[in-house]
Amino acid sequence: MSNEAILYLRELISTNLAFRRSADDFFDHLNNLNESKIVVDFSGIESITRSFVHQYIINKQKTDKQIIDINVPRDIMPMFELVERQRSAQRTSPQNQISLIHVI
Repeated sequence: MSNEAILYLRELISTNLAFRRSADDFFDHLNNLNESKIVVDFSGIESITRSFVHQYIINKQKTDKQIIDINVPRDIMPMFELVERQRSAQRTSPQNQISLIHVI
């Protein structure tokens, strides 16, 4: 038994990745595999939405599997970079900090 699996998004989902639910379903499948290392192949992906990328990143951070993304098309990569920048900005934004007010 191999300790690594290669998953092709174009075969398991579509060449157009659009929905959060698709990312969730993909990770449900991935998390049920016996392999601890998962190579996710993005070759052949034609389009991707911010929603899919956001949910993919959330799921990737939650899983106990080692995920390696390969063959991410050059025109898809900016969406990953955008989502990562937005997530980073939200984590450091002062408006996301909770202030405690003492009420008498």
